[in-house]
Amino acid sequence: MNKFDLIVIGGGPGGYVAAIYAAQKGLKTALVEKADLGGVCLNWGCIPTKALAKNAEILRMVKEADKYGIALNGSGIKADYAVAQKRSREVSGKLTMGIKSLMKKNKVTVFQGEANLINGTSLKIAPSGEILEAKNIILATGAHAFRIPGIDYSNHQIMTSKEALELTQVNPGDQIVVIGAGAIGMEFSSIWDSYGAEVTVIEMLPHLLPNEDSDVSKEMEKAFKKRGIKFKVETKVNAVVADKNKLNLTIDEKGKTETIICDRLLVSAGIRPNVEGIGLEKAGVKLTDRGYVQVNNQLQTTCPSVYAIGDVTGKLALAHVASAQALAAVHGILGEPVKQFNYVNMPRCTYTYPEAASVGLTEDQARKSGYDVKVGIFPLAANGKSVAMNETGGFVKIVADTKYNEILGVHLIGAHVTELITAATSYIDLEFTADDIAQVVHPHPSVSEAIMEAAHAVVGHAIHI
Repeated sequence: MNKFDLIVIGGGPGGYVAAIYAAQKGLKTALVEKADLGGVCLNWGCIPTKALAKNAEILRMVKEADKYGIALNGSGIKADYAVAQKRSREVSGKLTMGIKSLMKKNKVTVFQGEANLINGTSLKIAPSGEILEAKNIILATGAHAFRIPGIDYSNHQIMTSKEALELTQVNPGDQIVVIGAGAIGMEFSSIWDSYGAEVTVIEMLPHLLPNEDSDVSKEMEKAFKKRGIKFKVETKVNAVVADKNKLNLTIDEKGKTETIICDRLLVSAGIRPNVEGIGLEKAGVKLTDRGYVQVNNQLQTTCPSVYAIGDVTGKLALAHVASAQALAAVHGILGEPVKQFNYVNMPRCTYTYPEAASVGLTEDQARKSGYDVKVGIFPLAANGKSVAMNETGGFVKIVADTKYNEILGVHLIGAHVTELITAATSYIDLEFTADDIAQVVHPHPSVSEAIMEAAHAVVGHAIHI
């Protein structure tokens, strides 16, 4: 029997970070992964989609080259989606190899296979049959795409996010329907539209990006309309029927039934935790009513020796949240102070065109929480760097408490805003007021100045609007 101080089950951005950090802190650590190191994020999620998004960005810029005095002579632009897809896989492969090197560098023992708990301190690996034992175990098994019942996923025209990343051909005029207007559905919609596909997004809730501040959602809808991306909100898909090489979708849009015909369908309707077949019951690990692993503020499950992090906890399904939880869980195992997370104040990003990024409460959430709210908005059309880059769509919105000007939420939409949200997250984490942010010197010209300008707007003396 192989004995360790800690065993981590799952090699995604929660699991591999936990394993590396634990090893650096002196724990003899093992990691069990049934597929590829890096998990969904590196292999079938965050990273490959960003590679595709970069290709799409370049394609958009080339199409608008004349605006910058660049003439493209010859037979025109030819965009090969297969090359973009191949590059996205290469990017993922490179980073996965990097994780393997980090495992070796930090002396983490990696086992390939499926882990099944025997109890709270030991597990068996399939198919090898090896048994591992440790003082503590961290569950970092992640989640998988939710499959809407009644849809035949064996049809190659119907995709979840994984199949969407395997897609090698997107041509002008392809008709693609996307179910779900969250980050995943919106990102693929944005990418495929850039390659000339005719995209329609279907969302059950009243707005695209329904979890974002309503002003951001409305601005995104405006941007998608301008790009020619169709969308239907407050709409439900009742049936999907294959007809030769087409798909017929019967939808209910605000009580009105109609049929949409498309070539491909992406189902991006949320996730479900990977809790089956792990042996949780044998370790006394209980689930929440929603089916996620139950954890306390120390990320400890109902079995004291077993911790859980990442998507499987149902707290907030984001890679950086899993990584933060990983560090906290290791601190708990070592008996060190554990950072208490306010998941509302975790940054959230959507890598569409334009991008959206947010942290903290939306205006509506703040009002419903009982705050007396004041808002400052600064349009990027008034930001010098944005004008110079010809990227003037969008804004920065700060939601603050009237009494102290405390920052409750920051919401951004526009080019490059996912790179700005870290500053806003820091301001909230450090309990800055709008007055504080307004006094922080921001570099000029930069898009980041828009945050300072929005803070000025909160306190009543906007400078450039």
